Amino acid sequence: MLRFRPAYAVPFFIAALLSGCGGGGGGSSSNSGGGTTTPVASPALTFTPATATGTVVAGATLTTNVIAAVARPSDLSGSTVYPSVVDSNSVLLSSSSVVRDSDSQYHVVLQTVPTLAAGSYTGNFSVRLCRDSNCASQFPGSPVTLPYNFTVLTAGSGVFTVVPAASLTVTGQSGVSTPASTTVAITTTGRSWTASNGGAAWLKLSASSGTGDGSLTISYDLTGLAAGTYTTNLSVTTVDNNTVTLPVSLTVLPPGLVLGSNSVTFNAINGAPIATQVISIDTDTKNATSYTASSSAAWLGVSPTSGTTPATTVLTVDPTIGTLAAGSYTGNITLTPSGLTARTLPVTLNLTAATLSPSLSTITLGGTYGRDFSSSQTLGLTLNTSTNSWPWSLTGLPAWASVSASAGTVNAAGSSLTVKALSASASTGISSTLATASAVVNGDTVKSSVLFTVNKDLHKLLPAETAVAFVNTPSWSRLTRTISVTDNYGSFGGMSATSNQSWLVVGVSSDKLILTADPSQLSTDTLNTATITITPSDSDVTAPETIRVALWNGSTTPTTAGIITANLPYTNVVTDPARPYAYAHNGSAYVDVYNVYTGAKVTSITGFSSHLGDMAVSPNGDTLYVLDIDNARVTTINLSTLAISSQLTLATAGTKATRLKVIRPNGVGMLLLSDGQTYLTSSFARLSNLPLTTGGSLAASADGKRVVQQDEGGTSINHTSVSVDYAALSGGTLFAAKLTAASHSSPGTAGQDLWVNSDGTRVFYAASTPKSCTVMEGTSLGILSYMSVGDIAPNNVDVAIDGRIICGGTTKSSSSDLYLFSSAYAAVTQYRIAASGQQLLARQAVLSGDGWIVAAITDDGVLSFLAIGP
Repeated sequence: MLRFRPAYAVPFFIAALLSGCGGGGGGSSSNSGGGTTTPVASPALTFTPATATGTVVAGATLTTNVIAAVARPSDLSGSTVYPSVVDSNSVLLSSSSVVRDSDSQYHVVLQTVPTLAAGSYTGNFSVRLCRDSNCASQFPGSPVTLPYNFTVLTAGSGVFTVVPAASLTVTGQSGVSTPASTTVAITTTGRSWTASNGGAAWLKLSASSGTGDGSLTISYDLTGLAAGTYTTNLSVTTVDNNTVTLPVSLTVLPPGLVLGSNSVTFNAINGAPIATQVISIDTDTKNATSYTASSSAAWLGVSPTSGTTPATTVLTVDPTIGTLAAGSYTGNITLTPSGLTARTLPVTLNLTAATLSPSLSTITLGGTYGRDFSSSQTLGLTLNTSTNSWPWSLTGLPAWASVSASAGTVNAAGSSLTVKALSASASTGISSTLATASAVVNGDTVKSSVLFTVNKDLHKLLPAETAVAFVNTPSWSRLTRTISVTDNYGSFGGMSATSNQSWLVVGVSSDKLILTADPSQLSTDTLNTATITITPSDSDVTAPETIRVALWNGSTTPTTAGIITANLPYTNVVTDPARPYAYAHNGSAYVDVYNVYTGAKVTSITGFSSHLGDMAVSPNGDTLYVLDIDNARVTTINLSTLAISSQLTLATAGTKATRLKVIRPNGVGMLLLSDGQTYLTSSFARLSNLPLTTGGSLAASADGKRVVQQDEGGTSINHTSVSVDYAALSGGTLFAAKLTAASHSSPGTAGQDLWVNSDGTRVFYAASTPKSCTVMEGTSLGILSYMSVGDIAPNNVDVAIDGRIICGGTTKSSSSDLYLFSSAYAAVTQYRIAASGQQLLARQAVLSGDGWIVAAITDDGVLSFLAIGP
């Protein structure tokens, strides 16, 4: 008895392990002393199909399987086998595997990576049968090469068929009867084709080439042919080198009793209706004679069994007599004419096993991201037996899949099954099981495999925002906020929520949280923080994100349009989404923290290198990320303690032009760099690069699923829009695809700053020209509106939580360098931040978390706080 590891424990070995296995084989040995050499064993496995093929849409995963038959089961007898598939071209996900079905068969489950670009991918995988988990030794005939040819397309491929209207096995007699012409239908879906008669002059073709769907007529010329049988092939080849070959047979009869055919062949699908064949009977002399007819086989019938020439007789075959299995069967019809020599008419019945065809070879449930469990898929089964129906059954279904029926009858009209995933029974990640559909047809049992795959992401509740900034002053107050919570499966089942501070109350209304702060018991001029924890009602749902809430309880209300300045030389500033804090540096070895309501410096964070670059704050306000240019790393600061907490070493060093952005697609924190580098914030594990350009400003929607990049300072403005998602598949999979085929050219020059609203439906950008901040539609990037800013050259844009927009720019002479617009893009008011002769720095005018204070740096290094109010 063979011993195998379970399918879920079969390791997936990377290409580098090939050296550890000695390049495979294990089928030959030699010694330096001139000993004998053992011949290399023939391949241990044979594959059906011989080449793994498939087509998939860009951004999704193709899952397919190949049956692997064991050539010599005795080679493996009594051994533990460690099978694996090796991919040296980074085409497959690590979840691809080799699974044992029986002592003599495996199946290879192949799953392509979802980040493959459109195009064709050809090459070879290696399938290995190893004796140990490290593959230090392999069984004879291992490894075996499995060719592949995958196509990543946006549309399906066309079909190619060549179908004759009648049998191409014909009989004739020179000067007496010529076989009828036959039409051959060609379907090529727009491709050109050529046709060949194989060099047989007696086979005439009405056309030798054509384009698209069409037909040709073949006819037979018996002139000069002696009695006997002649064969050739009709071949039709498309421009892309697909060929269909049809055998053609012509029998020329000798003189005597003249039959309509010298032999009869029934080519049929076992279980399908089989058409009768009519044979004419006559004499060369055309003199009438009586005859009798008889059959030598029970499945072969002839009617009538007697008559007078000229006449016809009808031949029938019935595979249900004896319940014939697929194969070739021969019989004879003996025709005995009165006074003439008897003729034997050979009859061949070629039965091809019926084909049970599933409409899908692979059914993937749970959707691309493993979150769609509300919809079902349809699995069709067809049996090419025309109107004749036969019993079928479906076995080997996984526990996490349900079907509307597991047995029934089927014919060419098909049987349709509804397939749904039972998410509660599936494990997180990707699971696959090979099920078998079977049909009993006469003496055959025909089977077809269907690979059932389920993608299952972690089921989560995700708040629309993870940071809330509350403010209470004598005249300004924001003490309530409503936050929507979504279910990433789209099946919200309820929740509860708690606050860890008595001054903050959280209520639940359906899928919304209502936050209410009470500052009456809090001291003035204090910063108070709290955490909201969400608890899903369903036990299979998690809520991985908490909501950070900060309340500034101030004793004074800032003066609207009043400016507080910090006269230290700064070059870069960001604000906290919850706390009333701004974080600023001048590119040296420290970051200063300011209270935006008082202008007072809270502290300085030290311990950096001497050249700091861009900064970004996590959406929940937990962490500040600072680019360390000298050391090719990003330093993180815990904003609760205002101390350095960790450092991330970058794969590619950043520069002054590198921009940082932190996003949270599907509640998973990621740090993005403008060159496309992407890292998980939880572990700093590097992910695949996002398909961004080599640099420029970054902005993202609140849920992190839309990222937009704008180049900076060029003679034209280009925008790249990317969709981003992350699911717990194959140990964690990043999905990213451009929403624009290439960088989208936008009006203006010298792009400077960029912002995306919370739901990703609007993109705002500032550029030196035109002299306005521009509003674009989030998906198409089409222009929606311009917000005029007089004679300044825009270089800053930001959007508050209430939808108001600030647009700032460079000017030394104008009385205004910052404009405030309503959420409907109407001008509200304007301000001057820079001192006389000074200008705003690009991307350095940012709103506080509550949207009521602007923190800005001018080209003299002054950090200013402008109160714009509610």
